Amino acid sequence: MSGIDLPKIQKLLREKKFSKIIFEIEGLTLEKNRPAYIHNLLGVCRAMQKGRTDMDVQLALNNFEAAFYKDELGQVSLDSLCSHITLCAEMGRRESDLVNNMIKSEKMYLEAEKKFSKNEKYIGFGLDLYKYLLKHKERISKLEEMISFKDLNKLYGTIYINSQMYLSNWKQKDFGEFQKKFSNIFNVYNAKKLSKFNVDKNKIKIGFLSPDFNKSHSITYFIKNLIKDLKQTKFETHGLSLVKTNEHDETTDNFKVLFDKWSDLGEKTDQETIDTIQNLNIDVLIDLAGLWSYNKIGIFNTRICPLQISWLGFNNSTGMEEVDFILADVNTVKGEEKYYGPKIYKFPRIWNSHCGFKIKRYLSELPYKKNGHITFGSLNNFMKINEEVLDVWINILKNVKNSKIILKSSLYVCEDVIRKKFEKEGLKDSIQILKKTRRNEFLSHINVYDKIDICLDTFPFNGVTTTIEALWKNVPVLTKAGYNFNSRCGESILKSATLEKLIATSNEDYIKKAVYYANNIDELEKVRKNLYDNIEKSAIFDTKQFTKDFCIAVDKKFPVVNNNYK
Repeated sequence: MSGIDLPKIQKLLREKKFSKIIFEIEGLTLEKNRPAYIHNLLGVCRAMQKGRTDMDVQLALNNFEAAFYKDELGQVSLDSLCSHITLCAEMGRRESDLVNNMIKSEKMYLEAEKKFSKNEKYIGFGLDLYKYLLKHKERISKLEEMISFKDLNKLYGTIYINSQMYLSNWKQKDFGEFQKKFSNIFNVYNAKKLSKFNVDKNKIKIGFLSPDFNKSHSITYFIKNLIKDLKQTKFETHGLSLVKTNEHDETTDNFKVLFDKWSDLGEKTDQETIDTIQNLNIDVLIDLAGLWSYNKIGIFNTRICPLQISWLGFNNSTGMEEVDFILADVNTVKGEEKYYGPKIYKFPRIWNSHCGFKIKRYLSELPYKKNGHITFGSLNNFMKINEEVLDVWINILKNVKNSKIILKSSLYVCEDVIRKKFEKEGLKDSIQILKKTRRNEFLSHINVYDKIDICLDTFPFNGVTTTIEALWKNVPVLTKAGYNFNSRCGESILKSATLEKLIATSNEDYIKKAVYYANNIDELEKVRKNLYDNIEKSAIFDTKQFTKDFCIAVDKKFPVVNNNYK
């Protein structure tokens, strides 16, 4: 292309100088004259540049859209479609104009699907990813073809790995094998290697690294009391916040005070983050994001701390050798340990403890008594509702006369697809889909449980926060136990509350249990009547005991180089 120095652009790409690339292209070309691959490149650079704004995100989406149509559905067109979808998925919970952008993605996809439906070269790569993300299809294939931009495949690879955990047919073995491959794409940083363990004889410095120290994420409910209780131990707590400056809120401010030390890293590069952590002489580094959006898990490839742990935010292995342990429990990981990559430490009770609620006894009647029909519910993220889950739920509704189900959604396209599926099965009036509430509308959210007789957990990606919320509101939750961490979270929570009878072992068992309790109101009332006593005695809300278990876990795994550190 005339005017553009491609070798220079390629060099800037390798150096990840995305803003300079944008400046170069904008200064040398007119928008109407740019070919598809230049629009795609601009979109990638805008999406990945440091400190991107909402305007940058929208311009990136516009670039991907322009590239898609200009290439007339060639390879660049498909790449740009994948980028459009990926960017929507990555920033979904933070983008106000998400619905409109996803509708555009859907339109682009439908055009691509129509033209390439008989072309084996393209079936299954970006298109199947889109089908999964927005229409809950069960197959993603030809991944390696999709991860083609060597310097930029972290974005695609992360979305792919995340998406696998929602599918009904994936196995931990396959997941683990790909993770090992994927972990190699993270940058190998040139930071100074840790030469010795900097252990203070009085305090062990433990850092919690997270992009979610604000109202946008529920992990704050699981660590608040832990951080508070660790003040009474030998640990010095460090909050290592990846929250962007413009996303700070009152929750961020509260955590600033809660930690012994606080570092704002949201605007820093990976290298600057490494330098900060090393200068703080952190002894134990705990990542709370894993492979979800806005993570900096790649910095663990440099051994910055003596002990490096992944916990809570990502219920699986990262596949990275430099992550020493993941924290699980005796129920969430069993039988497939060799496929998780890093070693696993199993808590004897439960892998987390919720501190967002004060336990109290709810004596409300079954909604059934008022409505005259059973109401099922699932307030889990819509992304967890795959085709298999829908088929099972539809089977349940057909076997429980006049029953209804309540769901919550923030995804317009998914909502439409699910409504059409229920309508096709003759259940148009059996489903109610509520709009997803914001974190500051918690009361409105939690009160929905008062309308539900039985909650139905998703699988293989179980609910965690939603399951605990339901039990706290005196609503039984039916789960299906799977074969890996994410698919056993429900099992772990219910076993802790001595509610084993609500754990199904198969789709058939899940349907059988749901139908039984829905058609035997006396038995359902017995379960609800005892729920308070069950959770009061459980580990779910016992943050004091969890802190003790947490300290024991770190003690066992921390490299003892100074016998006096206790």
